Amino acid sequence: MTSQIDATAGPSRAEVAMDYARRMFERQRVPLPPLGFQVDWTDQPSRHKLYVDAPKLPLPVPFANLPSLGVEEAAARVTGPAGDGMPSLDVLASVLGCYGLIDRRTGLNWNEDSATKLKPAAPVWARPTASGGGMYPAESYLVAGSQAPLRAGVYHYDTAHHSLDRLSSANRCAELAAATGVDAGLYLVATLKFWKNAFKYNSFSYHVVTQDVGALLASWRLVLAAAGYSVEPVLWFDEGPVSTALAVDGRTEAPFVVVPLGSRRAVTSEAHPGTPPQLRVWEKSERVRDFELVERVHAAALVGDQPRPARSAAAPVAIAGDDVPLPPPGPSTKDLSASLRTRRSSFGLFSAWPKLSTADLGSVLATTAQLTRAGSDVEPAPRQDPWTRLWVLPNSVEGLDQRAYAYDPAAHRLIGAGEFDYREVQRHYALTNYNLSEVAAVLVITGRLEALVEAYGARGYRMLSVEVGQLAQTSYLAATARGLGIGAVLGIDNLAADEFLGLEETDERSMLFLLLGHERAGRAGYDHGLHHRPAQGDLR
Repeated sequence: MTSQIDATAGPSRAEVAMDYARRMFERQRVPLPPLGFQVDWTDQPSRHKLYVDAPKLPLPVPFANLPSLGVEEAAARVTGPAGDGMPSLDVLASVLGCYGLIDRRTGLNWNEDSATKLKPAAPVWARPTASGGGMYPAESYLVAGSQAPLRAGVYHYDTAHHSLDRLSSANRCAELAAATGVDAGLYLVATLKFWKNAFKYNSFSYHVVTQDVGALLASWRLVLAAAGYSVEPVLWFDEGPVSTALAVDGRTEAPFVVVPLGSRRAVTSEAHPGTPPQLRVWEKSERVRDFELVERVHAAALVGDQPRPARSAAAPVAIAGDDVPLPPPGPSTKDLSASLRTRRSSFGLFSAWPKLSTADLGSVLATTAQLTRAGSDVEPAPRQDPWTRLWVLPNSVEGLDQRAYAYDPAAHRLIGAGEFDYREVQRHYALTNYNLSEVAAVLVITGRLEALVEAYGARGYRMLSVEVGQLAQTSYLAATARGLGIGAVLGIDNLAADEFLGLEETDERSMLFLLLGHERAGRAGYDHGLHHRPAQGDLR
């Protein structure tokens, strides 16, 4: 893939992105192609990208030496300006470990696949970062220069073994500096390997995986912030040189986020890209398929060497309604490290009683909302006009009626919006893994899709999805830190949800749903942790 190919411009690119998004929002009413698609579970890909010939570098135990910092405090630090410090290898091990294996899921619950997880031949391994459908399509790479805490070269994080695959000994930092406009001594890159998700979700997969890479980015940012490093990820960059440096093709696996680390300087040197070695990668699937809708929207979002737009999206529409002040949140019981280790989706575990307190609800909302102000290359922190908004559909929350509420982070309050029948939410949920009547509240992340696409073209849809994923992962960790259950779902009818929220005539669209509440008491589990857990982590 080359910059010349990526740089193809035209209004049709934005139309491709909006058409894809429309199909995703209508998918419960209008089936997606390919019609009649059946998942071939016997030929599913490996959950781990495995290089056959690359030498491995062992990494320190993740999270063992992170400062005992609360999730809410780490989230607040994320909104600070980017710094110049170079993280140690120990910190990088925790950053990369956000996608590694930490535990085995063996807890019984009411979900239909619960018993399957107990079979020795079908283990389900837990990871600190959430992923749609548990497919984990993202890959993590390091591009290290001479000032990095490891030898110069290109490295891939092996999630199965918590180690680094050394792909090249060449210093490729100049190429990434030219591609991103930021000259740094170390780059952390997140790619997406589409087939790892598309084998199950076919045409829907791009909508899912772009949020997945955002979830990983949130984990990276929170861990780095806890260790004292605030970063500014690059979302608008020339994909061709980055793909070349990582030896990926840019089509079946493509870079989506670049995080410069260490000293940041203006780009002064010209890159002279070479040809990286081609290492063998094990592919478990005998048949790897492409999906036209995914290919089209991915190609539309490529920007090549187009200049970064100077303008951002316009201010969101204000919400008017009755105010419900939220109490200041109390202290969390787990720090960030413990929350990463114990994060999970609460399949089959929710209980509507006792009711969720507004203090707990407000804490999750306030912590999550911090990420709406976090900066990037297209809009430095603290951002003033957020791309997203948080909404609440309460079912069993102290002091809240069953109506829609918008969250105002500046005043830490809820603003009453339209009324609806909560039972309708279950009717519009397409899956069977949750009983929504047992959920205390549904949090809705909405995004200003039209405004972002107008400002940034098709790339705006991709960037918005990345932000939605960041909010989702932050919500997971904020809820876990307070001992609450949480689960992200995409199976609620978006068009119906927009009606609940009264968004039909606005530029906001429902993007993701987070189920929040207490879990059933007295459900003991086994500790299958793969890493030593230090005594720290309890903030009480």
